[in-house]
Amino acid sequence: MKKAVLILFALIFFHGCMYAVRYDGTYRGKVIDADTGEPIEGVVVLGTWYTAVIGAGGGFSNYYDARETVTDKNGEFSIPGKGLRIMSNLELMHVLIFKAGYDYTGGPWDSLKESRYYKETIKWEGNKPVFPLKKLTMQERKKQGSPVRPNIPIEKMKLMTEEISKERIERGLDPL
Repeated sequence: MKKAVLILFALIFFHGCMYAVRYDGTYRGKVIDADTGEPIEGVVVLGTWYTAVIGAGGGFSNYYDARETVTDKNGEFSIPGKGLRIMSNLELMHVLIFKAGYDYTGGPWDSLKESRYYKETIKWEGNKPVFPLKKLTMQERKKQGSPVRPNIPIEKMKLMTEEISKERIERGLDPL
């Protein structure tokens, strides 16, 4: 009986910040050149998960985990999700996509279909988003800068750190 009351209390207290049951499956996508439509190989894709926390002062997110990969010769990538989640406050993956010499993009995965910005830029092949990256001139690269490195452990983003360092070196700056 005590367990049932405790579970009921938890469900009421955490309503809105927890999923009773959710499957966080594999995230798949494709990266293409915005001008040519050709796939881009070797683009770094960083997936980051956060937990949603509701407190007296409002809501915030805490870092949970990260995984990264690179696109294949077809510009495609796949990042395994976190699987079956029961009574979890784990948010869907946030994605950061970057290759030296190109624009970068990213954001919360669940916003890719909903956000007006993403609707204008990202096309869909079935359930797979297609991210167009614009090749930039050196002047555009210097103006834009490198993507902001997320505040996550460096060992979880070695590929992204290497790619950002490559971009910085090509622009005449010190690597990270």
